[in-house]
Amino acid sequence: MNKFQLVLDVGGVLATDLDLFWEELVNQAGLPYDKIRAIYKTEIREQLWQGDISERAFWQWLSYTFPKINLDYLQIAMQKSLVELEGIQHVDKWSTVSDIHILSNHRSEWLQPVIDRLHPFLTSTTVSADVGVAKPNPEIYNICNDQLDPDRPIVFVDNKKENLSPAVELGWQTIHADPSNKWITKVDHLVLK
Repeated sequence: MNKFQLVLDVGGVLATDLDLFWEELVNQAGLPYDKIRAIYKTEIREQLWQGDISERAFWQWLSYTFPKINLDYLQIAMQKSLVELEGIQHVDKWSTVSDIHILSNHRSEWLQPVIDRLHPFLTSTTVSADVGVAKPNPEIYNICNDQLDPDRPIVFVDNKKENLSPAVELGWQTIHADPSNKWITKVDHLVLK
């Protein structure tokens, strides 16, 4: 029986965030990054990550909001945006001593290549757009928690510090996924000891 339950975010932990997509959108729209992100956050971010709108509606919103863009090229940029990070190389090793769970603010349509790659090692997957709620809302942690064995220690790794607090409230141990990848050594020391 595996000793730990390791709950991992994807973006910034196992794969890159969607930075390549945002860079391409900035280039095509001819607007500053901060302005584009502010429009996105105000108008559509919550609905997108919580699954209140379809992926198609997101692309329609982009076309309407930024009429200069080449949508086909941006869709390709989206597909290329999720690049594996070093952490993904450790999941198979960790799975020998831990149940591996994914807890991610994402769209399954975009996350599928990562999920397919990790499928042999995963016990459960909780993706915000599929369950209708996103981190740091405590409800998504409860949805994930319902899939975990309460009798074994739970370790949660996320690259955003604000996403760690709700996990602590549930009694989970947390590790911040720092950009220098020191978090990988912390997980190794915890689960492989």
